[in-house]
Amino acid sequence: MKKFLSLFFGGLFLITSIPTYAVTLQVGENFEIKETLLDDAYVMAAKADIDADINGDLYITGGQVTVNGNILEDLVVGGGKVTVNGNVTGDIRVLGGQIMINGNVGDDVVGAGGQIDISRDSVIGGSVLAGTGVLTIDGKVLEDVRGGIGAFILNGVVERNIMITVEDTIDIDENAYIGGNLKYSALIEGNVPSGVVKGETSFNAFEKENVVEELTYFFLLEKFVNFLAAVLLMVFMVLLMPKMLINGGKLANENVLRSFGIGLLTVIAAFIGFIILMITIVGIPFALILMSLMIIVVYLAKIFTCAWIGSYFLNYKRKVSVTKLFSVLTLILFAYYLVGMIPFIGWIINIALFLIGVGTVVVTKLDYFKMMKKKKLI
Repeated sequence: MKKFLSLFFGGLFLITSIPTYAVTLQVGENFEIKETLLDDAYVMAAKADIDADINGDLYITGGQVTVNGNILEDLVVGGGKVTVNGNVTGDIRVLGGQIMINGNVGDDVVGAGGQIDISRDSVIGGSVLAGTGVLTIDGKVLEDVRGGIGAFILNGVVERNIMITVEDTIDIDENAYIGGNLKYSALIEGNVPSGVVKGETSFNAFEKENVVEELTYFFLLEKFVNFLAAVLLMVFMVLLMPKMLINGGKLANENVLRSFGIGLLTVIAAFIGFIILMITIVGIPFALILMSLMIIVVYLAKIFTCAWIGSYFLNYKRKVSVTKLFSVLTLILFAYYLVGMIPFIGWIINIALFLIGVGTVVVTKLDYFKMMKKKKLI
């Protein structure tokens, strides 16, 4: 872990990668690896394509990540859209909006995201541990499947046990196979074809009343207060900085995956930077400044997310009145909070939107910085 942290921050000051016989570290908008690497690789890019073998670990984050080469050890990846076509000898640990695994994995797959798909030709040597909106297994898992899932689809083989909590549905094909026990909790009992489960099938029904009771008075009150605070910030932004909001919405509209990737990188870098600064003692004041900046970004991210979504409803190329801009963005903000109240799926969607918002804030600030520098104002 110490090695990873030092390399992570060292990479912020590198422009070119280290030669292929050493650790490779790259930061950029678009990045490709086309030659075999003999050691670990660390990549941060809006769009990353790994077309060669990595004879070590691969740590990678980006808006769109495609891994076509083989990874000798572990793959740790975060991105908006993640596709793994190569084979991974160790574990895959992944966070993403849409995750597709087409290759073989020697050990576990630990994933969180909107959707995780394991293709028909894939063999997972260990277990699958997932927190996702949709989990589809068409291939083979040699150990267990565990986690909290919105919808579970099994067309392949799980050699041992399945122990999951399902918010929506469970769909098991008649040609699927479960070598151990099937234990699941859901609102409605799924249709499990006879002969598919070798062990025992155990179903635990949620009570609908319990789901409703989770929306308590204090929960709703907290959401309402947060919404009002966000609306007040919206008023401030629309009245004083409408051009910045519109520009941010246009920038995100041009490349959503870039905004997502930059947002993810910003959050990861800020988190790790805060920890390192706190550990050094002398860096505590800087850690507190960093934390304060991130709190501001968290609030601004919601507003800029609304500005991005608003770009699909408003024509930003023409002049937009302040009243119209505020009305549309406030309605979108209201929908943002409503979606966030949906159990499980809601927070996944909000996390994705939040990261897009953070990326949009960063991209917008960089754009204004370049403009001011060009005009020699700074």
